[in-house]
Amino acid sequence: MFESKWVLSESCSKAGHHEQPVNAVRQHYVRFLSTRFFVCALLLLLAGLVPLSARAEVTCNNQSGAGQILAAGSISVPANTAIGTTVSTLAPVTYTMQCRFLNSGQMDTSATNTANFSTTAALASGADVYQTGISGLGVRYIFNSSACNATNVIMTNGNAAVTCAFSGALGGAYMPVQISVTAQLVVTDPIQGGISSLTTAPTVAISFKSSDSSSNWPQPNLYTGIATGTLTQATCSVTQANVAVSLPNVGTGALFSSGSTAGSQAFSLSFNCSSGAKVLITLTDNVNPANQSNTLQLTADSTARGLGVQILNHGLPISFGPDSATVGNTNQWLIGASPNGPLQVPLTARYINTGTVAAGTVKALATFTMSYQ
Repeated sequence: MFESKWVLSESCSKAGHHEQPVNAVRQHYVRFLSTRFFVCALLLLLAGLVPLSARAEVTCNNQSGAGQILAAGSISVPANTAIGTTVSTLAPVTYTMQCRFLNSGQMDTSATNTANFSTTAALASGADVYQTGISGLGVRYIFNSSACNATNVIMTNGNAAVTCAFSGALGGAYMPVQISVTAQLVVTDPIQGGISSLTTAPTVAISFKSSDSSSNWPQPNLYTGIATGTLTQATCSVTQANVAVSLPNVGTGALFSSGSTAGSQAFSLSFNCSSGAKVLITLTDNVNPANQSNTLQLTADSTARGLGVQILNHGLPISFGPDSATVGNTNQWLIGASPNGPLQVPLTARYINTGTVAAGTVKALATFTMSYQ
């Protein structure tokens, strides 16, 4: 300390204070030290006033919607369907994630959490359609959430991200947000004719990444990889969609008793097919779709009474069934193996007495539904 005092004194003498007593030098030195301590204390105080970095600690998990099975139902694909055609859009499923702020969070009570959806399934078409268990059939996944301002987010190249903002009290309740997921089934290559069972679809994984963390953490899968449904690929296309059959005029005397028939007229249903499947068909009464008898009801604008119309296959009346392509549908019947080319189905229409006959006009309508196996 004695040497330091003389240094200060020497410094002061350079400033022109040559005759300052020793005591004065010590007093000046003490004041200098006091001033320096005050400045250092002030700087430390100011440093303590710099705000700490705000950090919210948020935890999130699945509330519902994980573990989905892709339920496709019955899908009918017309013959020669163009590649890229969406043949079915499934009903959306709702996935809900929830987040809350931990008591260990500091100051800030707002954060974001991103739900990352991913699949390792092979791309079947473009960058957003993934292969299912049926060759030629792919699936596209689309995500929407009004709460997260996400509109039609498509899983592309195996990934989709939906980011949601959360705010709330530290230690508060979980805050759920909903994300709807829509699966579209898309033709990616020619599909073999007949019926195929859908048993597998791409697994879709979920991981979370919050704004307070640099790493992802996994959640249970959104889609498990299991699928259900049937795909029917038509092997025949209709050559003539609407077939008008004109029955001949007959007198009421030709239909004199219940169940008597008259006025037969031959016609055909025409198709163009590719080989590879058995072809089945169901005829449906368009006036009364629940009708499972062998007689079509007349339309309301028919003026004749006590009559119906029958359709015959190889001389036998056809019974009508529901408008369905399901194999085994009520009153469905087998046409035979599909040819590689034109297919004609010869039929006959005729009048039948169903009650007390009154003369007038007769009109009946029927539809047909093809099925394949």
